[in-house]
Amino acid sequence: MQENVVVLTFAESSKAYQALSELKQAAAQGRVELRNAVVVARDAAGAFSVRDGASDGGAATPALVGTLLGSLVGVLGGPLGVLFGGASGALLGSAVSWDSADMRLSLIDQMLQAVPPGSTAVVATVGELANEVLDGLAGGLQGMVLRRPAGAVLAEVEAVRDAQNAAAREARRVLRDKQKDEWKGKFDNWKDEMGDKWEAFTQRLKSGAKS
Repeated sequence: MQENVVVLTFAESSKAYQALSELKQAAAQGRVELRNAVVVARDAAGAFSVRDGASDGGAATPALVGTLLGSLVGVLGGPLGVLFGGASGALLGSAVSWDSADMRLSLIDQMLQAVPPGSTAVVATVGELANEVLDGLAGGLQGMVLRRPAGAVLAEVEAVRDAQNAAAREARRVLRDKQKDEWKGKFDNWKDEMGDKWEAFTQRLKSGAKS
């Protein structure tokens, strides 16, 4: 069985929700193994938002946290996703043909391109014995299908995480080096500056999160 990440894209948002429902049904019938899935919408400005989700066929959007799909959606909707989308748009708008440009896109970038602004998609991690089930599901709803091996997508997501962590470390180093000499060390103990009120404030936040 092939483990894939699939993107089912639709021009009408209602069809994406219908596709998620039919995907759950196909999983219940044993025609496909559904790990988790999410409906994402992309607005005219290119921003992503999560609309609905499922895990093992049941409604459980929070279960995406810590999964490959959750990490992927975070990348697509985050600053790096916006950067990739903008770079791809500039590339594809140049004299380079679609075929040759597509060959140079990362898997994550291909998924961004597969959900153009104004569309809605189901993004899912699935186990497939054959492509016909999801191809037929999307085709019946006038949608498009992009599938990529889950292992390859995971490798890219982990690379993005490493790059983001490295960039954050470098940014902190540069900011620290840029501080004026008279400022260095002066504001390091910012929690002490805020006093006991800070501790009380964080405790209220924790209490609110548990309620």
